[in-house]
Amino acid sequence: MNAGLNSTAVRTCPECGASIRESGACIEHFHALLAREPELLAQVTPAERRSVAHFYAVASYVLQHPESMGYTADAHGGARHLLSRHLSGQVTLSGVRAAVRRAANGDRRILRRPADRPARRSTREWPITIVDVPTGNETAYWHRVVTWAESVIRTLDADAAS
Repeated sequence: MNAGLNSTAVRTCPECGASIRESGACIEHFHALLAREPELLAQVTPAERRSVAHFYAVASYVLQHPESMGYTADAHGGARHLLSRHLSGQVTLSGVRAAVRRAANGDRRILRRPADRPARRSTREWPITIVDVPTGNETAYWHRVVTWAESVIRTLDADAAS
């Protein structure tokens, strides 16, 4: 069971495998994390790192929760591609933003229609999930969110190779 849970009644997230309170959901952890980001990232320098941390957190969460986030398979694949390319230094954050704008302003759909099948993958267990990302201080948050993003890409790449 993950540390920090207030209740002994836990369940497993059907998408990422995280242990969460029986009455809770990963999305609650995600919203709480995003609400704390301004405070957690206030002292992080250079300023671009704050935006990178936000991108990593959102992309990691989206990639681990493809069904509930509602993106099309193409949009999900685009998120994976952009996160991987940014982590490897192949694209800047400005390049990521431009690619997202092109996709969102183009004629391709970003969100699934009710009849569309969700993006699926074989991974149901991850080394790091939203409940594992500490929110104690900015240094811990920055390093943990980078580690989370790297682990998501490594896990997806390993699944694709098998």
